[in-house]
Amino acid sequence: MSTAEYARRLTDHPLGRLVILIAGITVIGAALLFYPPFGTVVWWLFPTLFVLVGVSELYFRGADGPLSMAAGSLLVLGGVSRALYQLVPMDEFTGTVANVIPLFGIFAMMYARHYGENE
Repeated sequence: MSTAEYARRLTDHPLGRLVILIAGITVIGAALLFYPPFGTVVWWLFPTLFVLVGVSELYFRGADGPLSMAAGSLLVLGGVSRALYQLVPMDEFTGTVANVIPLFGIFAMMYARHYGENE
């Protein structure tokens, strides 16, 4: 049996999926505990992902309409605002706004995809 067949059989079984999930959580937890610089990677993962998804939204779907343009722009702005929130101490209101902007970008992107599929 090849590795691909074994992996397919493992993922087809619900207990196999549970074992994969537990093993993944254990590996991530161990990496965070025993390799401290990895925590910095996780800390900066969210703003970086927001910016990358926003840029890809603007690049691939920006010309589709104003909703895709707004979603991509909000995601880029949200990633930058989240990174600034992590770098600069802010009061409660400014921090809330910095954390809500990516949320609006995600909702706009979901609405743009839904609206595009239903046209």
